[in-house]
Amino acid sequence: MDLKSAGSSPAFPTMQYNSFAYVINHLNIASTRKKPKIKIAVTTKTLLLIKALHKVGCIHRFIICSKQVGTRQMRYAYISTPFFKQTPFFKSVRLVSTPSRRHTISLKSLKTTAGSIRSSIIILSTPYGVVDHREALRLRTGGLILCFIS
Repeated sequence: MDLKSAGSSPAFPTMQYNSFAYVINHLNIASTRKKPKIKIAVTTKTLLLIKALHKVGCIHRFIICSKQVGTRQMRYAYISTPFFKQTPFFKSVRLVSTPSRRHTISLKSLKTTAGSIRSSIIILSTPYGVVDHREALRLRTGGLILCFIS
């Protein structure tokens, strides 16, 4: 039995899609290449992360556009990253949780961690939505650590 008869092609392997990693990787690429604007595909999950990153200042502004491709409606976001004299406002955005390994943090651990991270920001997925660590402390909740901005 070959791969084509099984419904798979070696050129397009089937793999799980991590939408948070997609956004974070594109932001890191844009900051290292000093690109002020990028275009990414948007889903419901990625839109929550984009809004959270915009709220903390990692994204300067974004515009959501939709386009009809065949029978599907595709949504794109045009994102502008903040720069000051050819230097990005953030050094890196690191993905922490992946589909295979989830990292959660309790409220007690978040309180102790918040004092030691200084100017860095932790983005969490909580029962109240995707928020940064300061907002999670204000809401008195822990959650899944999505990314770490330094």
